[in-house]
Amino acid sequence: MSPFRPERSRGFIRRPGPEELMELGRREHLALTRDEAERYARILDGVLGQMDRLDELHRERPPLRHRDRDPGRPPTPREDPGNAFTWIGRVAGSDAGPLAGLRAAVKDNIAVAGMPVSNGSRLAAYVPIADAVVVERLLDAGADVVGKLNMDDFASGGLGETSAFGAPRNPLDPARSAGGSSGGTGAAVAAGAIDVGLAVDQGGSGRVPAAFCGVVSLKATQGLVPSHGITHMDHTIDSVAPTARTVALTAAITDAIAGHDDRDPQWVRARPERTACVDALSLGVEGLRIGLVPEAAAAGVCEPAVLRGLDAAVAALAGAGAEIVPAPVPIWADSWPVALTLWICLGWAMVQSEGQGFSHLGEVDEDRVRAFALSRRHEADELPPFIKVWLLGGRYLHERYLSMYLARAQNLRREVRRQVDAALCGCDLLLTPTTPMVAPALFEGQAGDEQLLDRAFTGANTAPLNVSGHPALALPSGTDEEGLPTSVQLVAPHFEDARVFRAGAVLEAALRAGA
Repeated sequence: MSPFRPERSRGFIRRPGPEELMELGRREHLALTRDEAERYARILDGVLGQMDRLDELHRERPPLRHRDRDPGRPPTPREDPGNAFTWIGRVAGSDAGPLAGLRAAVKDNIAVAGMPVSNGSRLAAYVPIADAVVVERLLDAGADVVGKLNMDDFASGGLGETSAFGAPRNPLDPARSAGGSSGGTGAAVAAGAIDVGLAVDQGGSGRVPAAFCGVVSLKATQGLVPSHGITHMDHTIDSVAPTARTVALTAAITDAIAGHDDRDPQWVRARPERTACVDALSLGVEGLRIGLVPEAAAAGVCEPAVLRGLDAAVAALAGAGAEIVPAPVPIWADSWPVALTLWICLGWAMVQSEGQGFSHLGEVDEDRVRAFALSRRHEADELPPFIKVWLLGGRYLHERYLSMYLARAQNLRREVRRQVDAALCGCDLLLTPTTPMVAPALFEGQAGDEQLLDRAFTGANTAPLNVSGHPALALPSGTDEEGLPTSVQLVAPHFEDARVFRAGAVLEAALRAGA
């Protein structure tokens, strides 16, 4: 008898009958006859009988490496006046390490064992029993994980206004957006509530909050930082984004969390074993060629204060010995519709897989898949408007246009990457504004769906690099007349993430000295 279930004449997979197969066939554009359906039902009886064996095959789960845990609770308004957290608790990290004694928190789509994963949503939260790889590595490096951070509902926004917990408040001006979708990360870091934040960047979701809150965030090379244990939009777009108040600490976080893990669904070839971002901080920029992307800094698109911040960054880098040259990327502005198509089509496909994705070699959290599948079947009306639009749009493009727009976007993604690579062929780094604007005011009261959709897309300069996969470091470049921060981003070739820290350290020091 099986140790996992009583002996049964049949396993747990119910066998479909001919009528059910005929209906399934219609969905797959198959006009099955009754005889065919009966024949295929007999064949599937044997096939599914083989699959029944999976219910008896189990693997051992490795124990948690860090067991000193307080699973915590929701914060009170007094504990979290900026609404940056969805959950507070504590997991003690190692006694020693490069992040020893620092307080860390992670976006609420990253798993911390024992703490709910809400995804900023009204759907039922899921409580994981294992840590995400990046959480394990923060703890190994000595950081204490003290909570989960507010975010747009299923990462579906650019200003934080869609969160089921309410918008996180920008600590520089509580009436302003902290950015999105990782607004709680930017807000908590800027307020000093934590030292180390982990965002997840799908189109600027880590860099936009950093820009609006005046802190630093890295979208690493696609695949450099393992993503096992996060709620994915798509494995080829998502990127865990270390966030801190300084370039140096962001570099230290990156070194701590980057590198291969065989559970990672984003496994890529040629990933370096060591990033050496901290080592690069003291190298300076003497002799580096830094390309200014004109399409990212067009007058009339970027606010004047943003352009002044860009000019200040150019002057600081040139003053430190870098050569500044133009570096056109003609497809830059058109990267937005490419990104939008990928988000809708690939996001829809991710939902069809119940959040696990198709055709990867990483480890799958079966409990998370089950929880998501049940939630979306029983609570779909609670999904945010952006996700409803994505589901409807993805289904429509798939069925009406045969997924051809996804095919076109996938090929144009290669063109975006080719053009960014071409710009970097003549330069060591590229430089652009991070966002075209400073933090806008939050809506007062309830906003309509159309208003939220109109305000969602803050990533005109960040999304191209999620499409292309290049590393990009966002850091402050100045302030506007009201004291709101502006930001620039440095872009390097794939897996040359240390190079953005080399220039970022110089830029940060020069701009702080001149402030």
